[in-house]
Amino acid sequence: MFRHILVPVGLGAGSQAAAQHALNLSRWLGCKVTLVHVLENAEGPVSETFARMVQGARRQPTVLLVEPHGQTVGAVVAQTAQQTHADLIVIGCHDAAPQTSEVLGSTAQSIVAESTVPVQVVPTAVWEQSKPWLQRFMGRAAHEI
Repeated sequence: MFRHILVPVGLGAGSQAAAQHALNLSRWLGCKVTLVHVLENAEGPVSETFARMVQGARRQPTVLLVEPHGQTVGAVVAQTAQQTHADLIVIGCHDAAPQTSEVLGSTAQSIVAESTVPVQVVPTAVWEQSKPWLQRFMGRAAHEI
């Protein structure tokens, strides 16, 4: 079904949930996972965050750090999906979503708008707690690598 999952990640809880979900999917499907981080600003060390995201994974995912060169994050992710032949993009919910009416932040919205492959949105643990009905669909394994 899916052979390659692309996970655009930042440093928030939404990215953590998306990475864990993608790694669980890769276990079940036997597919490759690539984490991509678009360097929008001069950021601190992101390697420690990525190391925590993939800790315990059976197959270590590829990690890409990409500069946007004036493009939107959505355009960069869509281009990366084409270049890596990804057939699914997994993104997390907006980290502040329970406090706002927006489920997707502007970055996630641009990814959905620009993507030519299916995009799966994964709720964060905070979202699950505020929306108990989501727990039926997530299951415990979705947050364990």
